[in-house]
Amino acid sequence: MAENVDKMLVDEDGSDVDEEDMDPEGKSDSDSSDSGNEEQLELKISELQQKVTENPYMYDLHTQLITALRQAGELEQLRKAREKMSEIFPLSEELWLEWLRDEVPLVSTEGDRLKMEELFQQATKDYLSIPVWLEYVQFAIGGMGAEDGVQNVRAVFEKSITAAGLHTSQGANIWEAYREFENAVLAGLMPPPGTVPTKEQEEAFTAQNKRVQTLFRRQLAVPLLDMEETLREFEEWSGVQAESVVRQAYSKAAEQLDRLRPLETALLSADPPRLNEYQALIEHELSNDDPARIQCVFERALQDNCLNQDLWLQYTKYLVYKLRIHSLVCPVYERAVRNCPWSSQVWQGYLLAQERHGEIFDTVKGTFDRALTSGMATGSDYLLLWTAYCDYLRRRVDWQTDDTEPLETLRAALQRAVDHVMEHFGTEGDPAGSLRQFWAVVEGKYCKNMEKARQLWNSIMTEGHGSTASMWLEYYRLERMCGDSKHCRKLLQKALNSVTDWPESITEAYINFEREEGSLELYDQAVVKCEAQMKRITERREKAAEKEAMQEEQQKNQKSAKIIMKKADKQQHKHHQQQQQHQQQHKQQHKPHKTGHKSQVEMQAGQKRKLQQEVNSPLPPGFTGEPPPGYKGEPPTKKSKDEGHGIIVQHDSSKDSRTIFVSNLSYNLEEDVIKEMFIKCGEITDMRLVRNYKGKSKGFAYIEFKDEFCVLEALKQDRELIEGRPMFVSKCEDRSTSKSKAQFKFATEIEKNKLFVKGLPFTCNKEAVTNIFKQHGKLKEVRLVTYRNGTSKGIAYVEFETEVREVINLSAAVSPHPKYKPEVCFSLYIKHLLFSRITAFEVFVCFQVLLFPNSI
Repeated sequence: MAENVDKMLVDEDGSDVDEEDMDPEGKSDSDSSDSGNEEQLELKISELQQKVTENPYMYDLHTQLITALRQAGELEQLRKAREKMSEIFPLSEELWLEWLRDEVPLVSTEGDRLKMEELFQQATKDYLSIPVWLEYVQFAIGGMGAEDGVQNVRAVFEKSITAAGLHTSQGANIWEAYREFENAVLAGLMPPPGTVPTKEQEEAFTAQNKRVQTLFRRQLAVPLLDMEETLREFEEWSGVQAESVVRQAYSKAAEQLDRLRPLETALLSADPPRLNEYQALIEHELSNDDPARIQCVFERALQDNCLNQDLWLQYTKYLVYKLRIHSLVCPVYERAVRNCPWSSQVWQGYLLAQERHGEIFDTVKGTFDRALTSGMATGSDYLLLWTAYCDYLRRRVDWQTDDTEPLETLRAALQRAVDHVMEHFGTEGDPAGSLRQFWAVVEGKYCKNMEKARQLWNSIMTEGHGSTASMWLEYYRLERMCGDSKHCRKLLQKALNSVTDWPESITEAYINFEREEGSLELYDQAVVKCEAQMKRITERREKAAEKEAMQEEQQKNQKSAKIIMKKADKQQHKHHQQQQQHQQQHKQQHKPHKTGHKSQVEMQAGQKRKLQQEVNSPLPPGFTGEPPPGYKGEPPTKKSKDEGHGIIVQHDSSKDSRTIFVSNLSYNLEEDVIKEMFIKCGEITDMRLVRNYKGKSKGFAYIEFKDEFCVLEALKQDRELIEGRPMFVSKCEDRSTSKSKAQFKFATEIEKNKLFVKGLPFTCNKEAVTNIFKQHGKLKEVRLVTYRNGTSKGIAYVEFETEVREVINLSAAVSPHPKYKPEVCFSLYIKHLLFSRITAFEVFVCFQVLLFPNSI
């Protein structure tokens, strides 16, 4: 086809311009009238090609480039642009028809016809399109003159009937085209007038006549719109009334059409994407359980709802669990991941389908690697993907043989999975540590390596799960199944002192374990420990319940006080109005005079203050509800100097180098939870949670380690979240002996690798900011500024490993600033692609990025 490119040019409107319409110099009238438009078009094409190279997953850029190349008549570049787009995206019906109609006139050789055949086959795989199939059969008819040309045409027609012949509203177009072709062949077999046909001609004519008659019968057995007209045409063509067998098949199809007609009418009258109407039609076909018709209606629905992952999952589920045909399941999954590459559930189903149908390891691994780069949004999506892949690798291992390659592949994949999720999403990507739990089962159950399994579980428990009973029980289940009694007992004892949400389950498991495995002495010890722990927990629960009841009682009293005050205000306002009216009526008769008694208003105000004091006063011991008349509360007592403090510890400066100061802690945190956050930094020799005289935490603590190296590790946990609140970790210093308070100083040089980002949504987290900026260069650190309670302030600091000018190609303008000089302002626009069949959406996230000359 390359040598026939010059046969067709395309004007700016997309219509064909023949060489005959060109002037002797080889230019069309429109081109010669405005050469400046050509230069602009060439510049536009160059810019679009550059953008497509930089952002190959931008759907709109591909369509814009194709449109510009068609206007310029650059057919070779146009063909390459279309091929590149079809490798990434499934093309819509409009794009395929445009491409096919541009290529068909260029076919001249047999090689061109073969390439065109491949292009038509590719076009029919993306979506079910009646116009595309009609173009395909029309192209096949053009090759009738070749050897076996008629048979090739019939083969294409049969494919089109299989794919679209059951389309209730448009399938008749394919049937009619097929019948017209066979009628044309039949007309060509008729002998010329006045001649006697030979025996071979009569046999060929009879066979072709039966072929046409069979086509009519096949069509009349399918419920299609306007099938009454098809029956009339058949009877006119045959010259006799239809046979009883044909009539019976037609009647059955007509009954089906009557049931389908309301659904089809609603579908045709609705606006795209018409998902609800398609779902009603799908439910109807599923109830009839006709696989061919079910496939057809799913394909029709997907043409208008190609980005609906639920519809793809519904379709693939039917194919997997009902039809179970490999040649159908895997191609549909391939189309599904091309349309919805962000859906982890679709990728998971694809991996399972390939394993189910015996695909080799390299094929499954290639599919998984594609899924990793498909741009899924959340950590849970990648967790699901990694879990499906690791399950597949586990099933590959034959535990009865000595082949270690599959096992090492599984271990490497598990390590890679844990690192990938932790790197991109932190602990939120796998909050329960399910990947490491699975890994621990593999090591403990199959590999008999409980040491590695315990390491994995200890890493999970140090991530804030120490107070969760279900995690301890899962750990205990593995230890009981694959470990030994010593470690089971140690684990249960540790869990007994750590669990706060459901301690009853731990005590039950501990006592049952000693009853089944331990001696009488160990059993008695377990009972004593469990009873003591439950007593402490019960006391804490009772205190919490009393506190809650007291708060409810206070709220109730406050509500009653508000009602009383409201009534008093109304009464006072009423009396005040009456007094004003009385004074106005007797203003001329009575003169105002001084008196030693209080006015009525002042007396009422005093009564109101007295009532308020009585309501707000605490109740005396033994009383509930409202206080007794005249009770004003307990007399005030003097506070001692150290009343607001608990135990006073003398400062020991020799321990400062191995002690840290932790602040901004929740007042409800217990010492065990804080210890779990720092136990991984090294051995803790002492911990002091500062409390007031009532024993309640004041929100800060001192932690003393065995050596100074542990302090360095602990300082790295500064601003990490503990129960949703960032904790502040710093070195322990005696401020009373320091001469001056430490002051924060800005750096005096320009830090060209740091960005200050403001205007962020308050729901934006650190991972979201990292994902936005990491595509512009390698990040060194991202710090999201928060309030003391962990809520984002909407600003962040982003530090790259190289200069910002090198990683982000943006125009910069220096502007003065009253505090920080100089200042470089950028406007950064991040484009995010949402995959679409025809039109893609671009989400522009605009940040005001300030390059500060100070230390962050």
